[in-house]
Amino acid sequence: MNGEQDALTVLFDRYHGLVYSIAFRIVRDSGEAEEVVQTVFLDFFRAQAKFDPNKGILKMWLLQYAYHRAVNRKRHLAANRFYKWVDPESVAAEPALSWSQNDVAELTRLMEQLLSNLSPRRREILELTYFEGLTAEEVAIRLRQSINVVRHELYRGLASLREAITSDTKLPLKRAHGEGKESLKANAQPI
Repeated sequence: MNGEQDALTVLFDRYHGLVYSIAFRIVRDSGEAEEVVQTVFLDFFRAQAKFDPNKGILKMWLLQYAYHRAVNRKRHLAANRFYKWVDPESVAAEPALSWSQNDVAELTRLMEQLLSNLSPRRREILELTYFEGLTAEEVAIRLRQSINVVRHELYRGLASLREAITSDTKLPLKRAHGEGKESLKANAQPI
């Protein structure tokens, strides 16, 4: 077992840069590319018995696996509108946002108000996913739920939040600066 782990360490040291570069070219975000690298090597560790050296060299198998994982990740990100929020090429050119203490307090209050409309289970799944950065698999393990239940609750929770933000009747949003929900809705982007 120890020799197996040493071999995997050598494999990671040798190929993680190449896997990262493939992932980054596809997903166009360094954090997401690192996630792909982690997924590729973790999945390889779990499924190493499936590798057949008679079908090709390890490097090519690993790179094909990285390519497919990155494409799947990009599809997932696009479906969740990640690329509408972040344009990697333009982020560096934009000035940094400065938030006042009042803005942070107001945003916290609004977020709490939105989340309070969710069931406790949906709220917990959303918080674990978006505030703690856990994957659906990690959330499923932590909550002792199936991954299908976690994904279902996550998507339903996001749909509920989207509806609450766009609905005129569900959530009375008011800003400290006297702006009503009309001006917030005009500037809001869908989640």
